[in-house]
Amino acid sequence: MISHTGVLKEERATPNIEGDALQNHLCPCCNAQNVTDWMEIPDRFQNGTGPYELLHCASCQHVWLGNAPTPDEMSYFYGPQYHRAVGGTGEISTGRWKRQLGVIQQYKSGGHILDIGCSSGGFLASIKGASWELNGVEASLPTAERARAITCGNIVAGDVMDAVFPPCSMDVVTCSDVLEHLYEPQEVLRRISTWLKPGGIFYVFVPNILSWEARAFRSYWYGLDLPRHLHHFSIKSLSSLAESANLRKVRMVTPPGCYLEHSTCIWLDSVLRQAGLRHTTEPLDLTGDGAFAWRALRKGIRLSIEALYSKVASVCGSGPSIQAVFRKDDGPELVGGA
Repeated sequence: MISHTGVLKEERATPNIEGDALQNHLCPCCNAQNVTDWMEIPDRFQNGTGPYELLHCASCQHVWLGNAPTPDEMSYFYGPQYHRAVGGTGEISTGRWKRQLGVIQQYKSGGHILDIGCSSGGFLASIKGASWELNGVEASLPTAERARAITCGNIVAGDVMDAVFPPCSMDVVTCSDVLEHLYEPQEVLRRISTWLKPGGIFYVFVPNILSWEARAFRSYWYGLDLPRHLHHFSIKSLSSLAESANLRKVRMVTPPGCYLEHSTCIWLDSVLRQAGLRHTTEPLDLTGDGAFAWRALRKGIRLSIEALYSKVASVCGSGPSIQAVFRKDDGPELVGGA
C-alpha cells in the first residue's frame, strides 16, 4: 500500500465527482451511498509515498481517504522530521488558545473539561485554575507524561477509542485539529456524547474541504496533509456527523485564517521536482525559517494581503477551517457509547 521509493507517483488531480458511484461504500458522516472517486495524489510532505485515493460523498460533501495506511503503518508519517518541519506553533503559549477559550466561555465558565488529542497540554495549561477539572487523552505516552506534569490533570495515554470516562461526567469536550486524524470519527463522537452531561458542549476545529483555498489549490492544499488527515470535513458533513451522535449545532463558523503561504510552498516544491530542479528526499520544511529579509517580506504579506483575504473568506463562510460547538440536549442517552 505504501511506497517509500522517493519517486512521485502520477496523480489524477481532477475531481471525478461525476464518476460512477462506488459499490459497498457508505459515507462515514451521513451513511449515504452516493460515493465516488474524487482524487488520487501523493503525500506532498514526505514526497514519494502513495498514491492516496480520496473518496467523495455527494450528499454531504465529505471527503476521506479510501486507502489509508494501517495504524501500525501510520507511525512512519509522524516521525521526528514531520514534527520538526511543522512545529514551532507555540503550543504552550496562552495566546494561541485565546480564541478557543473565548468561544468555550460563551457557553461554559467552568466544570469538568476533556481535551482529546491534548498533546503536551498547552490548551489545558492555559485554563488551569479553580474553575476547571482538567482531563485529556493523548496517543503518545511521553507526550502524555509531559501534559500530566504541566497540567497536573487526569491525562490518559492511548487511543481515544480505548479511553474510559464515566457517562455524563464532562461539561466540555474539545477536539482541535485532531478529528481529521482519527480513523472512526462517528464512533468517537458517540463516545463524546456519552461522556458529556446533558447540556454539555463539544468544541471542534477542523480544516474546511469546501474553503476557497481548498478549491483553488486542490491537490496542493495544505489542509489535505495526506495521509495523516484521514477525513476532510465540510460544514454539512460535520453537522451530519454530530447529529448522528445526538449533538445539536449551536455554533458553526469558518473563522479568519490562512494556509495560502503553506499551500504555495507545496505547489512550488512539486513544480521544482517535476522540472528536475529539486532532488532532496528530505520532507518539505514549512517552519518559515530563512533570512531576515525574507521573513520580513513574509510578515508584510501576512499583515496586508493575507489578512484581508482571511477576513473576506471568513465572512463568506469559505475560510480554511471550521469552528463548531455542539450541545448535548436533555433526553435519552445515546445507545452504543462507552
